Amino acid sequence: MRLGRSLCQGLTSPRRGMDSRRTEWAFLVILLVLSRVVKVHAVSYRVRPESMAVREGQTATLRCAFVGLTAQSVVFWEGPPNFAVISTGREVDPRYTRHRITGDPARGEYHLEIKDVDILEEGGYRCSTLGVTEKAEVNLNVVVPMKKPPKIKGRDVTYTAGQPMTLTCVATEGNPLPRLRWFNATKLLQQTSENAMAEVVSSVSLDLVIPEAARWDHGKNVTCVADQGFPDLTTTMASSTILNVHYPPLVRSRRQTLRATEGETLDLSCDVDSNPPAAVSWRKIDGEIPGNAENRGNELRLPKLSRSAAGGYKCLANNGIMPSGEGSITLIVLYPPRITSGFEDKTSALAGGEGFSLRCEAEGYPKPRVRWRRKGTKLYFDNPLEFMQIDYDMEGDYECVASNGQIRNAVRQTFVDVIGKPYINTVSLKVSVRSGDTARLVCEILSDPLPEETRWLRRGPGQQDKPVTASQRAGIRQEEKTSASGVTNTLVISHVGRSDGGVYVCETTNTFGTFQREFHMEVKATNTQAVVIASVTVIVLLVLFATIFICIAKRTGLSERVRREKASTPDLTLPRALPPLPSYMVPVGSDDVDDLELQDFKGTLKPRPPPRTDLEPYSIGLSYPSLLHPLPPYSTVERQRPDGEDNMVDSPYPEDPWETEVNESKGFVMPPSLPLKHRADKRINAITQC
Repeated sequence: MRLGRSLCQGLTSPRRGMDSRRTEWAFLVILLVLSRVVKVHAVSYRVRPESMAVREGQTATLRCAFVGLTAQSVVFWEGPPNFAVISTGREVDPRYTRHRITGDPARGEYHLEIKDVDILEEGGYRCSTLGVTEKAEVNLNVVVPMKKPPKIKGRDVTYTAGQPMTLTCVATEGNPLPRLRWFNATKLLQQTSENAMAEVVSSVSLDLVIPEAARWDHGKNVTCVADQGFPDLTTTMASSTILNVHYPPLVRSRRQTLRATEGETLDLSCDVDSNPPAAVSWRKIDGEIPGNAENRGNELRLPKLSRSAAGGYKCLANNGIMPSGEGSITLIVLYPPRITSGFEDKTSALAGGEGFSLRCEAEGYPKPRVRWRRKGTKLYFDNPLEFMQIDYDMEGDYECVASNGQIRNAVRQTFVDVIGKPYINTVSLKVSVRSGDTARLVCEILSDPLPEETRWLRRGPGQQDKPVTASQRAGIRQEEKTSASGVTNTLVISHVGRSDGGVYVCETTNTFGTFQREFHMEVKATNTQAVVIASVTVIVLLVLFATIFICIAKRTGLSERVRREKASTPDLTLPRALPPLPSYMVPVGSDDVDDLELQDFKGTLKPRPPPRTDLEPYSIGLSYPSLLHPLPPYSTVERQRPDGEDNMVDSPYPEDPWETEVNESKGFVMPPSLPLKHRADKRINAITQC
């Protein structure tokens, strides 16, 4: 063992002048020899080394511990470059001044500690001993942070829309070199591939390529992010830039069509999107921009709009990049209607003519509706104003009315003057007048020009017309009144007689011709004659009714019954039948009582006493105390009718109250009793007599 250790030290001594590779081969040969000579004990890792990363300048500790080591066991640490032997056992090669072995040897701990790690210490390390079949190899990464963020090449270049765009992100610092990625906000655009990171290079770069730049690429914020992959040891660094893309102007009109009322102030505006900013101008498509317009770049102010300002406008923008931009706006100016027709204030039409037409034209926006109406009425006519047949009734003032829903309507008036031969417009052509009164035949003449002559004619037999003049008889005259529309000629005939009735003709003439109209006059009887006729008619009717009544009475026997009743009634008419005479006043055997006078009863009738309620209302007894012999009870009647007449319906006496029977046995006269049927007949006779 001592021999092997001496050989190992001698072989690894720098004084030998051999290179490191020969030393390694020699070391391996010695180990093979020793492994055959020395009986190898079973050894295993208690703490297996692990790869680690450490920031440059810090201390790195690679842990390694075995189980089963003996006093003769030797632990070796090998490292860069090319797994050179760093330590044998607990002794470190003098070349590694910042390396040392730490840990408890009794526990088999052989930890390699490196202070102030340098980038040269980065690489593979191996901790081994005899008897370990599989040697543990680990990597030590020495991280050198980036001092500056990556650079973006092409960020200051101006690109034009439609052309390709390339931006390059470059990182030259740090260990390991960072991985590069392009972002637009949080959206990943492009990143470095794994293969590119595996290559040993001194710098890394990543291109962002846009095949065809567009206007919407302008203003994008793109970021290149450099990440070394050790967030605990380093921080991510990034560089950003805003894309600058030039593109031609794009013009948008906020409203394609604008409506405004005449007299208002209106601003036409357009939105222009361009890079670089564009110069904006305005142009009217179908004319000149109003002189009072104010160009304010994206706005064109039109104060006090007039109807001539209506039309199409263009907003033009130019920034030197073709094509230039333009936007269109249509301006509609609303204004009330205005009548443009040149018809005269007075229009003539020939009476009796056909095909009269008068057209009215108007302008305005919206397009006005044009109609005609007769002045002072709500009767409207279509435009043009047309009459199929013209007469004087159509003469008057007519108004052309144009309306389009604005504040006011346009109205223009003309007078339709109907000229031609006269026309008689009298409504009543039949006149009735009583004999002796005054007749007035009114002839209303419509004429333009006014009639030159108006005369009255009377039509005789054979349709012969003869003039009616004042010389024919007294009381005939003509009255004439002139108005704007014509003449009213009245024929007045006083003290009309039956011979004045007939047909009269009103004839009028002017420059255009003559017109006639017939009047029929009827003469009626006077008022006295009418009274006489009415009186005679009434008398005739009364006689007729009396004759009819007499005939009916004869047929029913009513007249005969009345005659008999009148014959049996004395001259003295009493309101009721007298009671029968007492027996002492009537001689026995005498039937004649006509010689009895009123003085026998002292010139009057006995008053009737008040009725007794304890007896029947149809038979009430009366007493005569002044008589020697009392009278038998007699029947009287009750006043039941409202007019005070006596009702004789239930009288028990016969038809003649003085026809009595003499009861000789009792010495007084008894009125005969009547059966019920006789009473009913008596009731009918009483009603008829009443």
